[in-house]
Amino acid sequence: MKVLSVLCALLITVATAKQELSESQYRDAFTDWMISNQKSYSSSEFITRYNIFKTNFDYIEEWNSKGSETVLGLNKMADITNEEYRSLYLGKPFDASSLIGTKEEILFSNKFSSTVDWRKKGAVTHVKNQQSCSGCWSFSATGATEGAHKLANNGTNELVSLSEQNLIDCSTPFGNTGCNGGVITYAFEYIISNGGIDTEKSYPFEGTDGTCRYKSENSGATISSYVNVTFGSESSLESAVNVNPVACSIDASHSSFLFYKSGIYFEPACSRTNLDHGVLVVGYGTENSQSQDSSSEPNHSNYWIAKNSWGINGYILMSKDRDNMCGISTLASFPIV
Repeated sequence: MKVLSVLCALLITVATAKQELSESQYRDAFTDWMISNQKSYSSSEFITRYNIFKTNFDYIEEWNSKGSETVLGLNKMADITNEEYRSLYLGKPFDASSLIGTKEEILFSNKFSSTVDWRKKGAVTHVKNQQSCSGCWSFSATGATEGAHKLANNGTNELVSLSEQNLIDCSTPFGNTGCNGGVITYAFEYIISNGGIDTEKSYPFEGTDGTCRYKSENSGATISSYVNVTFGSESSLESAVNVNPVACSIDASHSSFLFYKSGIYFEPACSRTNLDHGVLVVGYGTENSQSQDSSSEPNHSNYWIAKNSWGINGYILMSKDRDNMCGISTLASFPIV
């Protein structure tokens, strides 16, 4: 369709100064985006969302014009502000340093595989949609528990999708606040104390807080303990990822994370201790690139594979071995079955 070709043309980045767009070009791009994402607004809301879209469009074009290793693009959230994004999708930021030493920290081994991808081993469930619920912590916790359950008994167990709603509704006594945010390890504490967590099939996600409806007969997995990687150590995280998918808390507050499309995600403004989002690290690898000699700057082609609700089919490749970028190894843990 005509507007689609207009949008594609507008999204082609150049290494020169930002292009000045006409109002009709913005309007065509917004119309096509609305159609693609099945959006509709009242007359007054249309103007508000259109202006926000223009701001986000310009931000994405400006970012991409600089030739960053991170490529941004319009997604289903292109009509919300950064403030709305943080309110709807992220937890309340917390200072992770306050949780140092709350559980034993272990470095398993100094011998790592060059690449790891637990998806290829059948230890990762489908990408899930957290909707407009700041329950990302529950998705990280279930993801790590799903992996641990699958990999127990030499990997002979069935991969079972577990209930985020169970954690949202039932782990409040352990310090979590449902769709207003939570801490991954508090979710593990609940599962241990409760003696299990229900399956997603029996207790599906609703995207809002509810009353606790756990039923032991619907339990899909149990855990006995959990392990924290060494605070801020990417080598410890790498060691842990060789054992199990790992639940991590990160700083995802920047619009660059919101609009991540491809490439290796690197945000210089990221905090390493002020964290607000949960992801599941399911592996790591290195992007194909020309080798560098010893006199050149460090190679920044290493990445973590982070399961999210958006990105490359729900995954974000986050910069690895780059001074704990966005706090990826600040608060990282996984359960023991």
